[in-house]
Amino acid sequence: MNILFLSKDYPPKQIGGVGTYIYEMAHLLTGAGHKAFVITEAIEQPMDYVDKGVYVFRVQPKRNRLFDAVRASLGGFLERMEYSYAVSRKIKQVASKHKIDIIESCEARAEGFWYYFLNKKPPLVIKLHTPEGIVYKLNRNRQTKDRLLIEKLEEWWIRRADRIIGLSEAIVGLTQRHYHLKFKNPPIVVNPVNINFFKPAAHSDDNKNILYSGRLEFRKGVHILARAIPRVLEKFPEAKFIFIGDDCGMKLHLLEEISRLKAQASVEFIDQVPQDKLVDYYQQSAVCVVPSLWENHPYAVLEAMACGKAVIASGVGGIPEIIKDKYSGILVLPGSFISLAEAIIGVLGDNGLQRMLGDNARKYIEDKYASSAVVQENLKVYKELLA
Repeated sequence: MNILFLSKDYPPKQIGGVGTYIYEMAHLLTGAGHKAFVITEAIEQPMDYVDKGVYVFRVQPKRNRLFDAVRASLGGFLERMEYSYAVSRKIKQVASKHKIDIIESCEARAEGFWYYFLNKKPPLVIKLHTPEGIVYKLNRNRQTKDRLLIEKLEEWWIRRADRIIGLSEAIVGLTQRHYHLKFKNPPIVVNPVNINFFKPAAHSDDNKNILYSGRLEFRKGVHILARAIPRVLEKFPEAKFIFIGDDCGMKLHLLEEISRLKAQASVEFIDQVPQDKLVDYYQQSAVCVVPSLWENHPYAVLEAMACGKAVIASGVGGIPEIIKDKYSGILVLPGSFISLAEAIIGVLGDNGLQRMLGDNARKYIEDKYASSAVVQENLKVYKELLA
């Protein structure tokens, strides 16, 4: 089977979980004897190459000067339309040359809009990661004409799909409510985790590192974690908080808040790092924290659990579908820095609890997220669509 993925996010240009998923799934499908192709954004210039068996096509959109007069107010929407045009031209070439059977994309950005506006084949599969329209609402972004058009474009893209895949039950329900849609029994297929790469290391009872890995974004609850820091330091003054991830408008606020709380010496900010370095940070932490106000099915939780770490996360969205509270992790009240701080203190102060949570987490990931099983679930969806 020949499967083409559309993803503006693809290593080494990494933004979030979509790029991680596409990279892992494309390589797993190749390893299973299929052919995988990815159309993604150019880093410096357009190019085609093979990445460990996966055919990668990097495209670069051209700026249409006819729209310059309205670009200041509609820049985000125009950027998506211009990028989609570049992607759609490449889809036409790749689909014809390589006889593509299935195209899979996330819901955001409508990356193949122009192609599917004019064509019906190959069948389009959309996996719900988290729609941009929902992200705008969760981040409390002001509604503008630009964002409204982006949301309408995304809604068209979701409705155009021949098959929807849910990453979690939570995202399926939220997307249906937000866009007033009714999906017909969409399958839930989790993302694969490379458990041979994300794996436990030696445990140290003296370790008091608390890790946050993810974008510095309002909906990720990073401001909640910042407010929890002084309470934790009162009990464990040697604790160190490490934030890893790109800034999405919150870093300055976090720096000001941490300065106001006089906790600068105990906090470190690191820009997003490649996976081969990220695994070291997971392994060198005592606790991994995901304080989100809403999440779908975050890789930050899955990767930390795969590394055998105690994960403390908000009980929102798809996270309770991953973590069994007080068995394979700790669920806390979303938005409550007190609940978060008390959970961190409880886990830092109990090495036996850390080991128990970490061991159970690792076993769960091994059982549920084994790459071979996840690949077969994806292939089942593709085959049913082609039948």
